[in-house]
Amino acid sequence: MSLKPHSTEWYDRLSTLQRGYYYPWKSKLPLINGEDIFLAQVKDMITPAKDVLEVGCGHGELALQLAASCQTLLAYDRVPAYIRLAQASADEQQVTNVTFVCADSSLATNQRAHIPAGEQSFDVIYSRRGPLHWIDDARRVARPNATLIQLNPSPLPPPIWNQYLPQQFQLPEFGALTMEQIVRQRLAQNQITIHSCWTFQVQETFSTPEDFYTFITWGHDPTNVPPLTQLAPTLNRIFQDYANPDGLEIPFGRFLWHSIIR
Repeated sequence: MSLKPHSTEWYDRLSTLQRGYYYPWKSKLPLINGEDIFLAQVKDMITPAKDVLEVGCGHGELALQLAASCQTLLAYDRVPAYIRLAQASADEQQVTNVTFVCADSSLATNQRAHIPAGEQSFDVIYSRRGPLHWIDDARRVARPNATLIQLNPSPLPPPIWNQYLPQQFQLPEFGALTMEQIVRQRLAQNQITIHSCWTFQVQETFSTPEDFYTFITWGHDPTNVPPLTQLAPTLNRIFQDYANPDGLEIPFGRFLWHSIIR
């Protein structure tokens, strides 16, 4: 069955296809691409006296990486398999100040999203490529002067060669609004303003058709994915016509923002 990428059903299926949430392909990104800046800023915001929340923690890799830098860290995700992996890793690493919770904060509570935590619980709330609905409940769980920081995928117009891929593997078109506009609207609905933001538009480079194949078929139902040998003529032609000496470039966009709760 064809599922919308990054829908709840899509994530449920992905959790059965790979162990944890990660990108299985090999590619190259410029040194400054948004992901690195996000991580550096989160580390700067966290101190040993702060209580921290991660929204959409996946299998807990980032939460466990940051645990030693804060007082407590609550990390949650809606996919049970990811939370089981996260807790197993915490036990193995003997990390005791991180709590992993399986919860779907998009479920309506009084017609609003609901973060699984009490009022004024956190000094820092972060999310790496997670959803936006948590913003609707951020004020309730954030302490005065708490910092919110999120890195959002910000899709760019696909290259011309996108039309030559089978339809099910074509890079999606984004909507009429940019990710920045979507974020600002969501924040404004909750009387929150952006303190600082950055837009990153770079190129992700795939060195081989094999790596590109892994990228475009990621998360699809394996029973509906043609073998590499079947797609190879199309992929090889795209590489021949559009790749540079380093490989095939794909637009890579990120929007990074942070706000302060007043």
